[in-house]
Amino acid sequence: MYEAKYLQPQVSTKGLLAHWKMWDGFASSGKVFDYALNANLGTTTMISYGAYPGYLFVDGSQINCGSDSTLDNLFDGGGSFSGWLKPLDQGQANAGRVFAKTNAANTAGVVLWCNASDTKLTFIQSTTSTDGNWTFPVDMTDGPWQHILVTYNASTAAAGGAPVAYVNGVAVVVTEVAAPDAARDSDAAVAMYIGQNSAGGKSWNGKMDDLMFFNR
Repeated sequence: MYEAKYLQPQVSTKGLLAHWKMWDGFASSGKVFDYALNANLGTTTMISYGAYPGYLFVDGSQINCGSDSTLDNLFDGGGSFSGWLKPLDQGQANAGRVFAKTNAANTAGVVLWCNASDTKLTFIQSTTSTDGNWTFPVDMTDGPWQHILVTYNASTAAAGGAPVAYVNGVAVVVTEVAAPDAARDSDAAVAMYIGQNSAGGKSWNGKMDDLMFFNR
């Protein structure tokens, strides 16, 4: 017989594509293990370990998670990002990346980042014409941990489909900056980066923990 107060709630692993717990755990130094067992092993640069909970990111920090097929065009048909964030500020150059699976010019792929604001995050899905660009409210100042969930169906890009966002389990208003009007660009040729973009720079400043991607 188990007492409910001692049981930890677990996230359903249905459709789990990648899960980086962001603690030393089952990985060698300089690596971040993918607990979804999909071979998305991350390679770290300038990451502070031993600061549980989460990993600490500073200017120059990044995790290169590669480009396994499970991470390619992961919002096709509907996908989600889930993670715990504790920003210290807006990040390097006031443009800190949560994740970026884009080319160096940011013209192909998808990115979640801080766009020079301490009150919101920006989600962008590139297309063959006008990129989809949306914002939703998040406190980017040095404050408490916040849980972020973004769900999007890139297959609706040509019809102007928008994401849905939750902060700490509550649905928040998503503001459209630009509506996509064409099919999404493929990001299969580029790697997934956590905490920085593919060209380097624009690092997240603060902590991240328990990051997951789903195909639902």
